[in-house]
Amino acid sequence: MHVYSKIVGDLFHGGHVAFLAAARALGQRLTVCVVPDERVAAGKGRRPVMTTAERVAVVAACRHVDAVITDGPKVISRAFMQQHGYDLYAFGARDAAELRTKLADCPDLPETMRQRLPYSPGISSTELIERIRQRLAADV
Repeated sequence: MHVYSKIVGDLFHGGHVAFLAAARALGQRLTVCVVPDERVAAGKGRRPVMTTAERVAVVAACRHVDAVITDGPKVISRAFMQQHGYDLYAFGARDAAELRTKLADCPDLPETMRQRLPYSPGISSTELIERIRQRLAADV
């Protein structure tokens, strides 16, 4: 089974590794789309700290990842999956609101072609940015 996923991967951390390990465990091959800076900014309201090239480098270095692309579509269609030989779309969703958004990004994929994976509690790029801000403020 060939698994496809997309991530931002900003400030690559243990939560990303856990997600990628879980995605890879679903099949024999994992292809990951690292979402480009412009799409991240449009979706999250902020640009990533790391550039697309920097994020691609760390995701590609992860032992659970077989291939990295940056030109995957925002909406994951059944036609896209079939065209590239992907059998399963793996994604994370922190809560019900994010799950609705993620499911809207794969509207014609049957349930058998998508798999929600859990987020790692206590770690996220947003949380890391906040930790940095707090530590910088404390050091002033």
